[in-house]
Amino acid sequence: MSTPTYTSEQIIDLLFTNSTKYVSAHTGDPGATGANEVAAGVDANYARKATSLVKSLSGTIYRARNSADVVFNAAAAGASYSVTHLGIWDAASGGNFLAALPLPAALPVVAGAINAFALNDIVIRGD
Repeated sequence: MSTPTYTSEQIIDLLFTNSTKYVSAHTGDPGATGANEVAAGVDANYARKATSLVKSLSGTIYRARNSADVVFNAAAAGASYSVTHLGIWDAASGGNFLAALPLPAALPVVAGAINAFALNDIVIRGD
C-alpha cells in the first residue's frame, strides 16, 4: 500500500512537528517499545536530547528532520558501548516511543566521547 501525500503530511504533523521531541540512543533494535535505550548503569551521563523537527516534502512523501544539531552529553568515565539506533519520544523520560531509526553503522561510544547528529541527519518518513 502506498501512502498518499496528504496522509504522509498528516502523520508528520500529528506525531512529529507539533511539539518538542526527544532523541534517544539505543544499543540494539528498539522494536515497537523503545527497548535497548542506553541506561544509567551503562553511561551515567546519558540523557535524551530535546529537538525540534521540521517538515519537508521529498517526492510525494513528507518527512520530519531535525532543525538543529543534536548533541549528546560526553560519555561518563568507564562507559563503553555502541549505538545502533536512535529513537524519537514525546518526553525527556518515560513518555511514548514514536519512531526507531537504524544507524547506517554502529557508533562506538567511549568515555569522554561526544556524539552529535548534524542538522537534517535525523529523518523520519511519513509513510
